[in-house]
Amino acid sequence: MESTVYRRGSDGKIVGTPEAKPVIEMPAPPVFAVTTYRAGDLGQTQAQPKIVADTPQPEVFAAPVVAAPLPTPVETKPAQQQVKPSPKLPAFNMPKFSFGKSKSRFPRPVRYIRNIVLAYLGFYLVLGFHAAASLDKIPASSNVALADTAGTNWLLVGSDSREGLTKAERKELHTGKDEGSQRTDTIMVIHIDDSGKPTLVSLPRDSYITIPAHIALDGSSVEDRKNKINTAYGKGGAPLLVETVERNTGLHIDHYMEVGFKGIRDITDAVGGVNMCVPADVTDENSGLNLLAGCQELDGKNALAYVRMRYADPKGDLGRIERQQQFLSSVMKKVATPAVLLNPISMWKLVDAGTGSVNVGDGDSVMDISSLARAMRALSNGNGTLTTVPVSETDANTAAGSSVIWDDVAARELFVSLGAN
Repeated sequence: MESTVYRRGSDGKIVGTPEAKPVIEMPAPPVFAVTTYRAGDLGQTQAQPKIVADTPQPEVFAAPVVAAPLPTPVETKPAQQQVKPSPKLPAFNMPKFSFGKSKSRFPRPVRYIRNIVLAYLGFYLVLGFHAAASLDKIPASSNVALADTAGTNWLLVGSDSREGLTKAERKELHTGKDEGSQRTDTIMVIHIDDSGKPTLVSLPRDSYITIPAHIALDGSSVEDRKNKINTAYGKGGAPLLVETVERNTGLHIDHYMEVGFKGIRDITDAVGGVNMCVPADVTDENSGLNLLAGCQELDGKNALAYVRMRYADPKGDLGRIERQQQFLSSVMKKVATPAVLLNPISMWKLVDAGTGSVNVGDGDSVMDISSLARAMRALSNGNGTLTTVPVSETDANTAAGSSVIWDDVAARELFVSLGAN
């Protein structure tokens, strides 16, 4: 292909003849197909654009393009200004006020049971303080100290005291007049060994034993002499009775409890009566007792007459001991029933009856009495031993009249065994 070239002269006009010059045709630039690409993941190779042209093009080898990972934006924090810490103030928790129903973490049945338990605990706490404040204490320590023996020993005494009974009550209960000088109708030693097992040993009131030398209540001096054991209380009170029991048994008496006629009646009525099994029909003018044979519920009046009765019993004093032991077991069984133990009114009456007619030693406490009650309950459940001191004669003719004579050898073995445990 040719092209025409013109020249311009000095005057500005075009002059000359056209000059033919060869025109070099440049190849047209290749046409690229436009393709949109997305940056791939690190390590992938991007596809290269293809050249679209009618004329053959030289082969071009291009290195694979690796997409660089996008830069992770770096979070920059403004420089913090150094601030001097202020002194810490004590924490103050705003109290929460609730005007609606309080929420408890315990479900309603649990709260109900908890409240009942707390109420009973509070009641028995008050009852304990009442009992402690109302206990009548008397001097009961032996005049002659005896070496301590194993276990714990209680001397339980039922006296013929009419104290607290009116003239009308004495007539109703057939107790007769108060003769001034008291005697002991019931004498029992309750031994609790180191394992807690109790043994109750009854001592017949007509036991013919040695009464130690003492100063009588009238101030006179009395030498050692043989007599019935129930005379010791009338001659020297509880201290002489304790000393007499210690001397004849070899057991150290740690605690003392005494119950009169009124106490037996009131305690029986407080628990709602006691169940006693009468082996045969009984009619006793001396005690006013009139019962048919069979197991029956006895009130305070009849229970007192039943444990006092002696002349209408063919076994005499030993038969009365059996009934007294039966009565104690029956009372403790009744006390342990829910009808009494869980009844605040019955328990209050029981404690009132006990503290109003029971005397304990001056060194005894409510806790000591609780220990005795547990021992008595164990006896009533058959978890102990009920026995009577071994005897050789039940109706011996002595200077003191008809008496009970102990079997010295067997009695000594019994008490030595108790003293060692």
